[in-house]
Amino acid sequence: MILLSIIIPVYNVELFVEKCIRSCETQDINKDEYEIIVINDGSKDNSLSIVNDLARVFPNIRVFSQSNGGLSAARNKGIQNALGDYIMFVDSDDWIAENCLKKLIEKLHNEQPDALAICAANVTNGFISRRMSYQDEVPIEGRDLLKKGVSPCAPFAIWSAKFLKKFNLSFYVGIFHEDSEFTPRAYYHAKKVSFTNDLIYFVYQNPNSITRTTNPKRSFDLVNVVCNNLADFGSQVDANYQYIYYNNVSMYLNNALSYICNTNTTMQSELNATIYKNRHLFKIMAKSTHLKYRLEALLFSFFPKHCVQIYKIIKGKL
Repeated sequence: MILLSIIIPVYNVELFVEKCIRSCETQDINKDEYEIIVINDGSKDNSLSIVNDLARVFPNIRVFSQSNGGLSAARNKGIQNALGDYIMFVDSDDWIAENCLKKLIEKLHNEQPDALAICAANVTNGFISRRMSYQDEVPIEGRDLLKKGVSPCAPFAIWSAKFLKKFNLSFYVGIFHEDSEFTPRAYYHAKKVSFTNDLIYFVYQNPNSITRTTNPKRSFDLVNVVCNNLADFGSQVDANYQYIYYNNVSMYLNNALSYICNTNTTMQSELNATIYKNRHLFKIMAKSTHLKYRLEALLFSFFPKHCVQIYKIIKGKL
């Protein structure tokens, strides 16, 4: 019986993928209790060859290949093919702690949560820096966790496969910041979220990672997809929780502006035009619980075609 499916999307990570997979194999439960699903997302380097070599050594590895569709498409394919009761996402340049799965599986079995929030650390030049800890380990509703604040990174939780299927939860394909769009929706639906303060997940601060490289598309995806989807979702939730999504929309619109500030004027003009087309988001910002965002909403409403310039003035970047 497979209790856990670990989904690892792989794209041109020949320098990192073996360490990632071996960390998932160096565990304290039987191989027939969990599977590792590797989604080769059209890699052009030796990543697939490395994965196939490991699959010949470890019988619980299942390999799927597809044309390059991005992280969301790879994760979604992993979800569709997962056999485990619970699903864990591990990015291919990261790794998990040795011999951590037995304790996690026991907690999942005992508490039966929709999600188990785990702790992560950044690893920079060998230095480990814990990213979070939880005040207690008493399960709560996901919507209440959103009130307290939680990382949007999908790998920082282990998700019930039945829960994901019940609410038809998947990752929006073709965008950056897919976790920012997914996680606030997923946690809202979760009736029970459990916690562990054990350090489970290690994030390699890879300077070439898509999350740490400059790409103007990040800004456009945040405005066109993430902000709009969260605004739509937030309009349908209980009134006591709507402010969470007002604040998220405001934060991600600010992030979009921040990412574009150091690009050329053409990109800045294009983002101005994109925000103008989505100026209905200003009304969402105006409902934020943060004064900063409400003031920005007012200024953006006065100068809707010049949001980048307004933002740069506010930040002292002009």
